[in-house]
Amino acid sequence: MDKWKKLLQGVTFRNRSETISIDGRDPFENDYGRLISSSPIRRLQDKTQVFPLESSDYIRTRLTHSLEVSYIGSSIGKSIEKYVIDEKKDLPEIYRGQISSLLRGSGLVHDLGNPPFGHFGESAIQDYFKDYFDNNNNNNNNVDLSEIEKADFINFDGNVQTFRILRRLHFFKDEHSFNLTFPTLASIIKYPSNSIEGNKKKKAKEIRTKKFGYFVSEQEDYEIINEKLGLNNRRHPIVYLMEAADDIAYCAADIEDGVKLGILNYETVRKVFEKNLKANKDLLEVLDTYHKDNDNKLSDRLSLTVQQFRVKTQGKMIEGVVDCFRKNYNKIMDGTFEYELIEKSRGSDIRDSFEELQRVVFDNKKIMQTELAGWEIIYGLLDIFIPATKSEKFKSGGNTKEARLYKNISSSYRYIYENYNNYDNDDYNKIQLVVDFISGMTDTYALNLFRKLKGIRL
Repeated sequence: MDKWKKLLQGVTFRNRSETISIDGRDPFENDYGRLISSSPIRRLQDKTQVFPLESSDYIRTRLTHSLEVSYIGSSIGKSIEKYVIDEKKDLPEIYRGQISSLLRGSGLVHDLGNPPFGHFGESAIQDYFKDYFDNNNNNNNNVDLSEIEKADFINFDGNVQTFRILRRLHFFKDEHSFNLTFPTLASIIKYPSNSIEGNKKKKAKEIRTKKFGYFVSEQEDYEIINEKLGLNNRRHPIVYLMEAADDIAYCAADIEDGVKLGILNYETVRKVFEKNLKANKDLLEVLDTYHKDNDNKLSDRLSLTVQQFRVKTQGKMIEGVVDCFRKNYNKIMDGTFEYELIEKSRGSDIRDSFEELQRVVFDNKKIMQTELAGWEIIYGLLDIFIPATKSEKFKSGGNTKEARLYKNISSSYRYIYENYNNYDNDDYNKIQLVVDFISGMTDTYALNLFRKLKGIRL
């Protein structure tokens, strides 16, 4: 019982007011309230989920995806609470609702740090810094960064940037950003390792070192959270559930959007599921029934079929994840379960089917062309701003090119950099300021700024 109590401590870096105890909200509902109306959340409405700069209002953005993950996570949380409170007796009744509300907030913010243009934007940042540090070394013009500081940028990850946003970058009152609870912050750290220890990818023996979870600028914050919650540098149990909610939401939804855009047809969808389904072969008959029962005169017949099928399959995957959590409860509580829940659940064949269809969607020429354009935009913006950080004129307040570039950076980011930066390497801080600015842009803002600074469109 003490384990869960420790994991759900509502402690924050700055003490909160007494509002929570007065209005009856639990600490994680308070976190959600702080997040839902914030500008970083609003910017997700113009960030790519799968289809960059898509004009159709039907297609999901990072915001609509995050709302779906939030709901699915909350739903999974209710089932887990029944198990933990009613069956295992590992939490008292007074905690009912807290796991669900923690997952609700975690799902909402899990993609907050993703740059414009989705994973191609992320790749552009990684590629830029590989080239930048290599070129500086070859020209004997070394940037004054340690290996771990360089690794932070070479391995840039939207999940790591999310932790930084939640801890530093939303200025509301002081340096504590949203001042969220430790469990909410821990729930989005999928890989609790630094950028040298982590990023082992397929060679990782532990899931926590597959990628990394925090920049050196937030390492001290992570260590405080880790110690207080007793995580032992392992995943918080909620991470497994949030990760599963994300998988369940995006794998099915991407196919629904692909059908709406005419990239997938019924024959392709059915063929892939027929090939991959094992534990859930009965779903093939369900798919056929949905399609047969929908009027073939409907212009959106296939779209409606896939929507209905998405609801059914997501329900199956949720059941599988909850069952897998129960079966592996002790390892999950110790942080030693080295797999994704969906991977070891009886819904894995459903996920495999959707993932194969995702590859068909991702190979669409229009999507690839827009993604490549997005890569060029992010790489190009970095190539405009980053070299300027090496100049003493960068933050001089003058009228030089470098100073004007500095003034083009968001005033709120500049304010945090100038007033609340506790990390002691200013070369690192200036590069991070630029990365904060560019990764925080919406797709449209990044496109327009790139055009302006390149003189393509004024």
